[in-house]
Amino acid sequence: MTLMETVSFLKANDNFMILTHRRPDGDTVGSAAALCRALRALGKTAFLSANDGITKRLAPFAEGLFAPAGYAPDTVVAVDIADEKLFCASDEHYKGKVDLCIDHHPTNTGYAKHLLLQAEEAATGAVVWQITGELGADKTREICNAVYLAIATDTGCFKYANTTPCCHRAAAECIELGADFHPINTAFFVVKTPARLALESEMFAGLVTSRDNRACAAVISRDFIEKVNADMDDLDNLSSLLMQLEQVKVGALLTENVQRGTYKLSVRSRAPVNAAAICKKFDGGGHERASGGSVSGSREYCVSALMQAMTEELSDV
Repeated sequence: MTLMETVSFLKANDNFMILTHRRPDGDTVGSAAALCRALRALGKTAFLSANDGITKRLAPFAEGLFAPAGYAPDTVVAVDIADEKLFCASDEHYKGKVDLCIDHHPTNTGYAKHLLLQAEEAATGAVVWQITGELGADKTREICNAVYLAIATDTGCFKYANTTPCCHRAAAECIELGADFHPINTAFFVVKTPARLALESEMFAGLVTSRDNRACAAVISRDFIEKVNADMDDLDNLSSLLMQLEQVKVGALLTENVQRGTYKLSVRSRAPVNAAAICKKFDGGGHERASGGSVSGSREYCVSALMQAMTEELSDV
């Protein structure tokens, strides 16, 4: 669908349920919250589906938006979700029933009946900002905060290679209209808990590198996560720190899940290395410079398999 076709669809329908992906980040929560508030401003009924992974930093942006028990939607919208396998466990029953997906991931599988995909955008929040404007909803501070959060977090506070003039303009408009950009930037990019600092130290202490130092991998064990009492906010976006190493072209972080021996995979890369191509080998995908997947097995096996995949991707670079 085009942007205007999407706007027409939203205006023509009602009783919305908006889905966010598991292990939610600022883009999925911010985009969903902004869209929900914009629809409500038009007099429509709209809620976010419950997401038990939402963290204490993200929760305020979605406050008051979650659906009450027993709510039965007429229209299901997925936001920033490239694949049904990224649905929360509580949203499994919506598989095959999504009416509209709004996304910016080039790996979107097209699972929804209708899809608005703007793969050139740095964040789904930038797409939702356009939709909000075309809907004619009042751009309240809450909407501006949610969109700013979405864009800032998916661009690494505007330092990642995916940053575009469009997202700068959208963020600037949010600030002009009252977004609390400084508190948001401080909470998500400056302040660190003792647990976060301990995780960063652990990650670099056990770093494994290739012979030419262009690839690296790190592991955070579940035992260590529990030892330092880290929460999901502490674990957020650790993998991006691997790209601070001077010679590294691609870096990967394996974070052990509660189910021991299974790992969340996060890969970050510099052009022309394709992180999505690496993660595709591990039941994942995403963007060329930032992707995710999952790996199972012993720590040694997972690191070895990952290093081999990254080395193969680097062979032609």
